[in-house]
Amino acid sequence: MKLFGLRCALYARRSKEEHQAASIDVQTGEGSRYIADEGGELAPEHIFVDADHGRAEFKKRPGLIAMLNAAERRAFDVVVVRDESRLGGDTNRTSLFIQDLLDAGVRLFYYFTDEEVTIDGAVDKFMINVRNFASELEREKISQRTHEHLMTKARKGLNVGGRVFGYDNVEVKDGDRRARVEYRINEKEAEIVREIFRRYAAGEGLRTLAKDLNARGVEPPKAGRRGTGSWAFTSIREMLRRERYRGLLVWGKSEKTYKGGTKVRVPRSKEDWVTIEVPELRIIDDEIWTAVQARHEGRKRTTGSTAYGPRPRYFLSGIARCAECGGPMKANNGRVSYETVKVYACAWHRDRGEAVCSNGLRRPVEAVDRAVTDWLRENVLREEVIAEALRELRRRLAERAKTTDSEVPELEAQVRVVKAEVERLGAALLATDEKPTIVMKMIAEREKRLTDLEARLATIRTAPSVLDLEVRRIEKEAYRRLEDLRALLARHPDDARKALGTLLKTPLRFTPVELPEGKRYQIEGQVGLEAMLAVEGGEGSAARCTTDGVPSGIRTRVTALKGLGPGPG
Repeated sequence: MKLFGLRCALYARRSKEEHQAASIDVQTGEGSRYIADEGGELAPEHIFVDADHGRAEFKKRPGLIAMLNAAERRAFDVVVVRDESRLGGDTNRTSLFIQDLLDAGVRLFYYFTDEEVTIDGAVDKFMINVRNFASELEREKISQRTHEHLMTKARKGLNVGGRVFGYDNVEVKDGDRRARVEYRINEKEAEIVREIFRRYAAGEGLRTLAKDLNARGVEPPKAGRRGTGSWAFTSIREMLRRERYRGLLVWGKSEKTYKGGTKVRVPRSKEDWVTIEVPELRIIDDEIWTAVQARHEGRKRTTGSTAYGPRPRYFLSGIARCAECGGPMKANNGRVSYETVKVYACAWHRDRGEAVCSNGLRRPVEAVDRAVTDWLRENVLREEVIAEALRELRRRLAERAKTTDSEVPELEAQVRVVKAEVERLGAALLATDEKPTIVMKMIAEREKRLTDLEARLATIRTAPSVLDLEVRRIEKEAYRRLEDLRALLARHPDDARKALGTLLKTPLRFTPVELPEGKRYQIEGQVGLEAMLAVEGGEGSAARCTTDGVPSGIRTRVTALKGLGPGPG
């Protein structure tokens, strides 16, 4: 039995386009049977799954990332997967992932072909690259066929996916089989589209339109999971640019591709767009369309840009939400007496109106930021919590020392192999006056590999007393930075916002409350230092607290930050 007594992990992946034979249930079922037949041990927490993730996606595959992190901690001895296509469809990245997995001391098996993946020599590496190349080539062919199919539908004026406000998606059948999907004008929605175009052309603003539509209870465009159930000025702005309303279908302005290991959209050249006239889908006449675009161009000349959503400038931008409607809290201009100041307020109340959110409370940005910063310093980032984090670090170093001792012989053997390869390649270079590029590259790769292996050996052999000194240095630095937290946040607001985003398990929720001194915001959120420590395990202990104090521990729940200073009510 190949896996007898070994701790195993199982990885399964399926993209949206793949058929039932590649389903998660099939992979986990067959993989589990393979492990059991070969005598391995599979714990439920070591089954890693990525559903609806393409094979070229590497950055946004949580199952794959979690598996690699666990492998580096030696949480298991073996990874079992159906075949190389489950790991990825990018030749270089998949090969690097396999290299990282094996370098961590974890073995890799493909259950479908009952084989172990090794990289003991150049032939093994070449074969891995060949198979990964075949997987990537298959992915590209699938993408090309999909693109061709959609382009053919677009040229016929058919629906190529998605819903558009003002139209219905109507199935056209050939017997019991769906032949195609066509757009048909929805007169009720089309009348709303005409109203929006007329009013905007007459001079009304986007926010005014959104507030009025929400106040009248007009059903907004459906946006699936992204939808908010209300009209937004941004969606109205996009409607005013949609050429389909004037009977012109434009397809292919952008395309999906993969860069940096993740899916992105990139614009296509205008020559590659598919543009079809479909007069039967016209909702807006040319006169109104021209007037709307003229106003849009006028605004562009006045402001120099049509971009919305500037880069966040304030501490809580992007991480604070209104508790009443779920909309973002944004910094706007407000007044305290006769002075203009920045205040946090619900963006949906401002942009979508009272019908969507009745929370009109505004509080000074400076006072709210100061209250949150003080609370974090006094109740979360305090000495007891830092001490707990450092104890966790020491515990991990001790566990690492126990598990890494067994790695020394294996790493030393790898060092000897790599040194021998470097010597052979060096001898080959000395035998000729030419300097072949491929040999030079191979030497450079092995020298880098040798450096990494020797560094890892040096870390393992480092005396525990030296590691303890390093922990003490980190401890001293942590306490020093605590003393300077507020100034640090003021000097580097972008870094401060990222740090708070790391600590927060949920967005901060702003709830208006009535206090003797007037209306104030109660702020709630869940803070967890395990995100910084990468602590695994159960839910931990959620503790309720206020500004009066907080229990020590890794996880803390903020339930009240009251009295946020004077300002508009």
